[in-house]
Amino acid sequence: MAISVSLNGENFEQVLYTKEDAFEQLVAQNAQTIFSDKAIYIDTKKKVNTSSLGGTIPDGFLIDLTDPDDPQFYLVEVELQNHDFFNHIFPQITKFFAFYRDSKQRHKLINTMYEFFQNDSVLTKKLKDLIGPNEIYKFLKDIVDNNQNILIVIDGSKPEFEEIIDTYTDTWGKMVIVQIVNHFKQDDNNILTVKPPFADIKFGDAISPSSEKDAVKDSLYTEEFHLEKCSETVKDIYDKLKNEFLKAKSTLIFNPVQQFIGVRDKSRWHPHRNNIAAIFVQRKKLWVFCWFSENEANKILESHHHKVKPEESESCYVEICDTNHWDEIQKLVSKLVEKTSGSIKI
Repeated sequence: MAISVSLNGENFEQVLYTKEDAFEQLVAQNAQTIFSDKAIYIDTKKKVNTSSLGGTIPDGFLIDLTDPDDPQFYLVEVELQNHDFFNHIFPQITKFFAFYRDSKQRHKLINTMYEFFQNDSVLTKKLKDLIGPNEIYKFLKDIVDNNQNILIVIDGSKPEFEEIIDTYTDTWGKMVIVQIVNHFKQDDNNILTVKPPFADIKFGDAISPSSEKDAVKDSLYTEEFHLEKCSETVKDIYDKLKNEFLKAKSTLIFNPVQQFIGVRDKSRWHPHRNNIAAIFVQRKKLWVFCWFSENEANKILESHHHKVKPEESESCYVEICDTNHWDEIQKLVSKLVEKTSGSIKI
């Protein structure tokens, strides 16, 4: 069912797509808006022939350099909500898992993308502006070998995604991210809504409450699931951080879900409570979701060595890349546990 949005007194009606290629064009033409000005989207339907990649052709390649220390690569599949999940979407994504596991196919992909940049000076300049002096071929090889993601861009939600992601944790759970894009139009004016925003796509929903049903699902994931592909430095940081939380309060438990490791207080369990914190593990760093405003966090992290990213609801994310200025992290954890111990956030 179509919905409308209102902006400055004008009603914008939703555009309902019935043909996948029209929706693919919308995504390709608005890639910078949907993703980021620090992301490069390559529309493969115009550039790649089927035989060059062994018959596995996604709708796009996406190189995300929002975080230059942790660039990400995505095979992008654009889908319509009315497509059959098990007969259409599921088998296509399954092909991508096999593609990533095949070193020969990955090598073809790297060579194919390198050719794109060799033949497109505008694309090359944008990439060089983002990666600096790094050699393009080596950069492409590193990002494809080490950051294998699949992004499904779709025009509406499908309940099958949640079930499949929680069932196939080692493939769908690790590699697949779903983003909903809707298009609204009023005469020549257009609005795109994107959920989640691409800038926050690496973060799960650490704010929303968990239900008892979710608590059962959580057991499908482990700390090892999150730490498997990260550096030894990040593993050490995680162990040190976990120890700080437990020193601050021994009744805390660490509850891994698909996108993060939640920190909860088992002595104050509530079936619909939030985490008092959430830890997002990446290959070269981790982020801690905190119930502090940006200003509160920066007062604690006074050296500004650890970056703070503001979030809604008087909360923020703190980046930890190393153990320098660890006394500030100790203080942050201690004050966070103290702040959240006396209340249950609903």
